[in-house]
Amino acid sequence: MKQVLTHWAVSALLFVLLMMCCVDPTAAHQTNTSYANLSVDDRTITLVLAMDDGDLLLLFGETMDANGDGELWADEMVAEAEASQAWLAQRVRLLADGAPVAPSLGHPRVEADGDGNLFLKVALQVVLEAEPVSAQVDLSQLLQPPLLSVHRNLLKVVIPGQPEALVVLSAEQPRHEVRLREEATGFWTQAGRFVWLGVEHIWIGYDHILFLLALIVVGQRLGPLVKIVTAFTIAHSITLVLATLGWVILPSRLVEAGIALSIVYVAAENFWLGDGRYRWLLTFCFGFVHGFGFANVLRELGLPSEGLLASLLAFNVGVEAGQITIVAVLFPFILWLSRQSFHRRAVQLISAAILLFGLGWLVERVFDLSYMPL
Repeated sequence: MKQVLTHWAVSALLFVLLMMCCVDPTAAHQTNTSYANLSVDDRTITLVLAMDDGDLLLLFGETMDANGDGELWADEMVAEAEASQAWLAQRVRLLADGAPVAPSLGHPRVEADGDGNLFLKVALQVVLEAEPVSAQVDLSQLLQPPLLSVHRNLLKVVIPGQPEALVVLSAEQPRHEVRLREEATGFWTQAGRFVWLGVEHIWIGYDHILFLLALIVVGQRLGPLVKIVTAFTIAHSITLVLATLGWVILPSRLVEAGIALSIVYVAAENFWLGDGRYRWLLTFCFGFVHGFGFANVLRELGLPSEGLLASLLAFNVGVEAGQITIVAVLFPFILWLSRQSFHRRAVQLISAAILLFGLGWLVERVFDLSYMPL
């Protein structure tokens, strides 16, 4: 019976490792995000859509990638800007009071953000005969393959006399309507969106998941585990607030490399770790680094000027909820594993796999390597 259980446990472990290997390690922190800015002023509706080079390569492929190197350069994007804008405009619908309107197109621009990422910005504008009661953006024809299923469009809504609002559009929810003569998005609605964004970021942040797994795989009791999770939460919450409010800013490349390094160190430490009672101290230090990573994501989301603190706290709550869910799912298995005769060997095997992923991310981020799916 014991031999059967041993074989079952090893098979389950190999299945977990196989699933981890199926995940592209370079996908961590790839937000697959486009941006849009909707402004309505009297009778004029303006939508500015920004798509980055990665998504443009998915959409236009060899047509835009003139030299065929699998990457897009500024001159390639400029050369196809007009044609790309026309294609995108056909897949973006603007409606006023429920009726479709035909916008005019501005001059497309290719710009780089602070991290050097290239964006194509296209502008659609329509002037109505009368001031509308409502305006709607419909991206249902755009948010579909070849864009990835996890793609999100972050729509910032700017209405005179109303606080800015941030809306997350996806393939499941590709439309948003603005009531121009009513209150903007309610406090609890906006807070709920940021809670979900925090949860989602943890669930698709494979580097954060592997960091947590490396911490608990050694088989801690509940008490030390609570200390580890609490220390990590306090530390990353501090730097999340400081960085998001602009009080402390670190280069995103340095932060992402630091996150990869934390994974490498914790996974390597599992090979010689004897007494894990004080591991929460190490977790506290690495939590500061992960907090800067969360802040980088929030800056990409473009927090609204109104309700900034509430949105920040809601995102942090979502991060914690996602983190606790992951630990709750993994801990029973880790606790069972800690009571088996092959526990030490299993910990080393899992840690070795995590170590390889961490090293891959570290090399990629230190040397600024990139991966683009074929």
